[in-house]
Amino acid sequence: MPLACPACRASNDAGPACRRCKADLALCFAVEAQRDRALAAARFALAQGNFDAAFAHVRQAARLRRGTDADALRAVLHLLRREFASAWHEYHRTTSGAPT
Repeated sequence: MPLACPACRASNDAGPACRRCKADLALCFAVEAQRDRALAAARFALAQGNFDAAFAHVRQAARLRRGTDADALRAVLHLLRREFASAWHEYHRTTSGAPT
């Protein structure tokens, strides 16, 4: 996923420096990699049937950066736990772009 430079808003696919303004983006790329690992761990926990661990990993990913991918995964987890109102809330937030 391209990363927007916080200084000049240029899209960057690789770091550690912004292609336009040369700002150091190493920490931004590190946070994005940590978020990707948290989402992967959530998917793995879900595949193992460990919903509590999956929720914990999704929360960790959302703390690093909110996104519809984490919201959608949280909606699926709620569905599997038969928490239909919460699943609908997450689904609606994911599809409407409403703030979380």
